[in-house]
This record gives sequence, structure tokens and C-alpha cells, in this order.
Amino acid sequence: MRKKFFLIVVLLACFVGPTNACGWDEADDYFYNLFSQDIMNDPQYRPFLLTLNTRYYEHQELRNGNIEEWQNYLGISYENTRYLVFESKREDLQNLTKGKPVSDPKLSFATAEFVQKHKQALLYLAYSKYLEPYMRIIPGDENEISYWDFSDDYEHNAGDLDYDKVKNVLTKSWNIETDNELKLRYGYQLVRLAHYTRRYEEAIQLFDTYVKPLNMQTELYYYALSQKAGALRGLGELEQANREFVRVFANSIDLKTMAYTSMTMGWDNEISFGDFVAGADDDKERKQIYLLMGYSNFNNPVNEIEKIVAIDPDAIEAKVLMVRAINMLERNMLNVYQFDEGRRYPFINKNDEETVRPFLKQSIKISDNQCSKVSDKNFWNLASCYLHFLNQDFDKASASLDKVHSSDQLYMTMVRNLTAYIDICRQPKINADAENTLFANYKSLIIGESTEDSPYAFNSPSPSFVSNVFRNRYALQGDLAKAFLIICNIRQIEDDPKEELIDAIQAFLNKKDKTQMEEYIADVSTYPLENTNAYLAYVKGVLRLAEGNLKAAKPFFDQQTRLKVSKRIFGHNIRVWYHGEERLIMRNDYLSEFPFLRDNMTEADVTDALMQLQEIGEKGLGDYSAKAYYLMANFFYNVSITGYYRHYLRFDNNNGFNYEKFALGNDTYKNTVSLSEMYLKKAKKAAEDEELKAHIIFAQAKNEQQALEEEGNIYLYSVSDPRWKEFENYSKTDYYETVYSNCLYYKDYRN
Repeated sequence: MRKKFFLIVVLLACFVGPTNACGWDEADDYFYNLFSQDIMNDPQYRPFLLTLNTRYYEHQELRNGNIEEWQNYLGISYENTRYLVFESKREDLQNLTKGKPVSDPKLSFATAEFVQKHKQALLYLAYSKYLEPYMRIIPGDENEISYWDFSDDYEHNAGDLDYDKVKNVLTKSWNIETDNELKLRYGYQLVRLAHYTRRYEEAIQLFDTYVKPLNMQTELYYYALSQKAGALRGLGELEQANREFVRVFANSIDLKTMAYTSMTMGWDNEISFGDFVAGADDDKERKQIYLLMGYSNFNNPVNEIEKIVAIDPDAIEAKVLMVRAINMLERNMLNVYQFDEGRRYPFINKNDEETVRPFLKQSIKISDNQCSKVSDKNFWNLASCYLHFLNQDFDKASASLDKVHSSDQLYMTMVRNLTAYIDICRQPKINADAENTLFANYKSLIIGESTEDSPYAFNSPSPSFVSNVFRNRYALQGDLAKAFLIICNIRQIEDDPKEELIDAIQAFLNKKDKTQMEEYIADVSTYPLENTNAYLAYVKGVLRLAEGNLKAAKPFFDQQTRLKVSKRIFGHNIRVWYHGEERLIMRNDYLSEFPFLRDNMTEADVTDALMQLQEIGEKGLGDYSAKAYYLMANFFYNVSITGYYRHYLRFDNNNGFNYEKFALGNDTYKNTVSLSEMYLKKAKKAAEDEELKAHIIFAQAKNEQQALEEEGNIYLYSVSDPRWKEFENYSKTDYYETVYSNCLYYKDYRN
């Protein structure tokens, strides 16, 4: 049991979460997305795939439904239409309608024949460009929650227009216009203008008068319907507003995210979608409502998938929710940084077993059923393959995968990857034969892609799925070194330097006749370190020195050293001051009496100096021996968790505070304050000089303060009375006056 506990601690030490150079932590980075959500390739539904980083899934710009309607109406390319509607200048359109030339080369498609045929459309576009800068809702009262009020970001809003004048122009244009498509657009402008000027009842009346009678359920109709829904919400008729927003969501290409956002904002995220099903206009709308129900019920969308496929087995809505369901399962089973000491990866976390297992089985059942009913069998067979894979039923996973036949590059990439994942995960044991076979078959997948900065994909911020599988299998087999090195660089041993792991790594790296897989692990995990034996010896030397085992530490440092420090590491500080220039913080009392203490000492030099001080202390030379013990005590305090040199035995280059390594109560490293106290007691016993005794008593007070903080008394700003009372006995010493002048702890006690 102890070995298993040790193993999980070691491996978790490699992972503290993915970060980038700015320290930003993205929730989606904790998961692999092995079943690529991009397989659901209908762009209008991509925002509703699974993401934890933002409200909606990142998606490319859609082909705008409004522009496509204009394109069909005008008979020109999508790009030319988009430029004409969104980017061309109003003045140029006005000139075109007057038969005047324009200098914009991007309007070259607007020939005289084109203008003659579409003059009324150009007149509408010119007027809409006049209105557009003002089409923001009038700001409401500062206490009003207005979900359409973005006016602070713009120079104008609809209230800046002459409402009656604009309404008159739009109404006359609607009445004169004979083309229903253009009449609809004028009707939309009327409804929008009334809504944005907060004439909510009038907006609804205008919709019923100028939009609804045209009986045109085009994209622009749903633009206008969204304005009516906004007006209903402005009147407080939230249920009816949301019914209209549901219809906008179901039928509009451009406004799906807007409609869903408007619904959830309007009802504080509590929408009774079920109440809307009975009132749906048709099966298309019902499917969309079920999609919204599954999207909102993010813990388990499978119930809604069942309702959707009962209407239409080939429904795109079912695919959207299944992609989300699969990725939810992956997030519960394939967290990049999760680890379990006794189970095969992938697995369901023990705390989630009761909820995730039924979810997985339900997803498998519906996906398998779909495979025989749908025309697009590839999607559902791939889904079934991955679900069976998560369930560790590798035979069924392979059987489903064999039925996927597609020319789509993404599909076939997933087929290749899943073939490898199944083959790797089904291995009963990763022995030498398995390593040779898997490395030969899937070398590119195991190694990954390299860059100039990272010759091995291993050096990416998070481990690959394949690496995590190997890590898990090696761990279960007791291969500690490979379990660590397949994920971590050897230098990461510094985060949790356990002796058993160090020995295992050294034995593995020195092993002869490694497999190709083992050679890869050894190469990637030690890059760019050259002498691993010397490095591991150095790590052991640090551990021995932290234990106070000087004789054992010295030989290790003879092979490699890293840091150089001044002799002030044997000095002491009075103020609790962790940062700043060393010479201003650290006192050098008594250091000059020991000439072997010098600047630029390596770890070997420091260890040798400690051994000499210990030898002097043991000789019983009175104050001289007491001073030697005192300097040793200073060293072990200075390298403790609150000492100025707290980085020294923790593999950091400076004493910048690192919570992970220096937090009180962290047992990753031995706290050396107990060694400091041991040597202070020896110093106190040998000391005769009053000044020296004052130094020793104050040093003991600092040790006691740290002990109190380590017990959780972090806000205790004075040590216990007995220690200060003892210090009072030396009130006539110079050191006492120095402490009184510089130590706030003691000054508070005295005052």
C-alpha cells in the first residue's frame, strides 16, 4: 500500500495544470478531444459544441444567411454581395442609382444593366446604410437590466433619429414597393426602429402589419421576428418572447447564438423548454427545442437525442448532442492530469462512477441503435467505436471501427488514431515485445510533432494521450522510472525528490540493451542534460545535506555542483525580510574567525565547511566551539522554509517565493529548522560569552517562531514568553540593543 501511495504522489508531481507564458489557464486544455468535435461540420451548429472556456464553441465565420438571400436576389457572387451590403459606401450606391460613375473598383460588377434591374434594391441598401449607425437601442435607466443595451460602445443610438420622419419614409417605401422581398426588408426596418426606440407595443403592431402578412419565412423574416421577441421581452411578456426566440433559433442561420442568449438572459437561465414542445409549429421546430434542452441540460443530453431520433434518425441535432455527450464522457474519463494508482486508464473517477457509468451505457445503447437506422453510418459507427473504447470493450470498438469507410480526411485521421489507441490500450502488459511492436507501428503517434524549440513533442505543456496510457501501464507494472520519464523531464524529479524514484531512474538510464521505446524515453526525458549520473548524484547530495548527513552528502557533490553562495549563508538576519540585497539583510557575526568560510562556495565547499565547523564544535574549545555550532545552526535555519536562502536545498536559482515549494506544511522537503535547533542547543551548552549567548537565544526564538507558524499559527506575531524572558537576561549586551532596535516581534513584546 505504501508503494502505491508513493507512486501516485510521484506521478502527480509532474502535473500542476497546463499554462502558457502568460499564466493563462484554459479549462479545455485539461482534455484531449480525441473524438474531434470538428466531425460535426455543419457550421451553424458549431457554437453549440462543448467548451468550458467560453459561452460558445469557437467557430469559423458562417456564410451569412442574409447575404445568401441577397445573393440569390441579385444574381452575383457571395463575395460581391457581401461587399455591396456590408462594406460599400452609401454615396457610391446613391451615385449608381443616379447613373453617375463610382471609383470603387470592387463595385465593377454593378454595370448599367445591373443597376437598371436592381435600382430599387440599391435605393433600399443606400437608405439602410444611413440607418445602420443609429441601430442601437436607446439606453435605459441605470437600474434597468437591458440585454440589448450596447449603446455605450457606439456614438449613436436609435433615439438620435427623427422617429416620425424615418417611420414615414419606411412606410411609404413599403407601400410603393411591389417586390415582396424588398417590402419585407422595409418591414424589418420598421419593427427594428420601434423596438430600439423602446416603442415595444408599436413594434409588435408593425410586425403584424408589415411583416407577417407577406407570409415569407426567409432569413429576414426571422431577423424581424427576433425584434418582435425583443419587444415582447421589453413588455415583460417573457414566456411569449421566448416562444418567438425558439422559432428564431429553429429557423435562422445567423441568429442562433443571439436567440439562445436572449432566451437565457430573459429567464435567468431557467427555461421550461418542455412547455414549448407542445406548441411547436412542426417537427423541425420540435427537434430544435430538444437540441436546446440537451444543450442546457449539459450533464446528460442523451435523453434528448432519443427524442430527436424518434422524429428523424438522420437529424443533425442528434449528431450535435452526441458529439457533446462523447466529449462530456471524455472529460470525466480522460482528464490530461488525472491518475489512479490501481486502475487501467481510461477510467471513471471513483467519485463519479454512479453518474458517469449509466451515462456511458446509455450513450453506447443509442449510438449502436443509430448505426442500423441512419444513412450516415460513418458518424455513428465512429461514435460507437469511441464509446466502446471508453468502456474498455476493445473488441466491440474494433468491430465498429471496421465499418467506417469514408474519403473524408478528418474521419480517416480519427480511424487511424483510434486503431492505435485500441491496440495500445488492449495490451495486457507493456513488456519488451509489446514495446517493440507498438513503437514500430505507432512511432509517429508516440513521439508526436517536434519544433525547433522542442525537439521532442514530450516537451509540450501537457502529456499526449498515448504518453498517459504508457505512464498508466508502467505504473501498474511497477516500472517507476518509465512511468515518470514517459511524461516528465528528469529535472522534474526536483519537484518531489523521492529516493526510491531516483534509484529507479538511475538504474533505468544505465540499463544496457534498451528497446527502441526505452531509448526514446531515455533520450527525450534527459534532453538536454548530458551527465545524468552526476546530476542524480547531485540531487542525492542535496537530500543528504537537507538531512544533515554531511559525510554522506560530500561524495555526491564531488561529482557535480550547481549553485555558488557567499559565506553569509552561515550568517543570520534579525528582521524577517525575505527579499533584498544580501549584504543589507544578512549579518556576518563571527564569520571572519573561520577562514575556510569564503565567498563563491559550491555545495561541495559548503558541505566541507559544515564538516569543519562540526569538527571544531566537537573539540570542546569553549566559545570557539560554540560559535562553530552557532554558525551551523544559522546555516540550517537560513536554508529552512522561511530562511533567506530557502531556495538552496530546493533546486531553485534564487529565493523568489514559490508557494508550491515553500508553503508551510509542505512535506515534499525536510524542513531543516530542527537541525538548526539541535546545533543551537550544543552551542548554548558550550558558550560562555554573554554576547554569544544572546545571539543563540535570539536564534532559538526565531526557530520557535517558525515552529508556531508551521503549526498553523501564521498570524501569531510574537514567540512564547519563556524565550523572551530568557532573552531579557542579556539586556546589557550590545546584541540585545540591536535586536530591540530592529526586531518588531521583540519590540511588540517589550511594549
